[in-house]
Amino acid sequence: MRKLAAVFLLVILSSTIALSKQDGARRLEPHGKAANRAAAQAGRTPAIEDAVLGYYISQFPQVAEVGDDVFVKVLPHLRQFVRERFEISQRRNRALNAIRNMVQSADSEEDLKRLIREFDKADADIQANQEKFLANVDPLLSTHQQAKARLFLMMADNRIRQILNQIQNNANRPAAQPAPEQREK
Repeated sequence: MRKLAAVFLLVILSSTIALSKQDGARRLEPHGKAANRAAAQAGRTPAIEDAVLGYYISQFPQVAEVGDDVFVKVLPHLRQFVRERFEISQRRNRALNAIRNMVQSADSEEDLKRLIREFDKADADIQANQEKFLANVDPLLSTHQQAKARLFLMMADNRIRQILNQIQNNANRPAAQPAPEQREK
């Protein structure tokens, strides 16, 4: 299973190299100190976002059974969907982490209520983003393809969540101790 996940990630990352190179020049252009600070804080997010986008780009046409002529029309909506999904997810995670911290401290209830509203808004925005994507692509798809697109979104969410959890679990594991005979050498 680990080998499969590693191969999967390598395929996704290698398939997005071309996308990364195309957008790389634009991403590296300076946009001011605030933008540079935000990019530094985001750290690995662009690579993960590119990998997820690569997964969507490689899998959507196969699962939804769309031809190249239709996929060319779907692609801009797919890119926008993934980009907005990442932005909303980051907002949701920030609110969730702040809620976790506030629950353990004795902060004001007003601050906690505000964070709960932010969290709930992010959840609603995730659903609205998906509905917007489907509303944009449904006219391009047959009824059968529309159904497959919805199945794909659910499948992709589950698969990406599973892979990210595996990566996080592997990162949180302590490094293996060398065998006793290796330590003595």
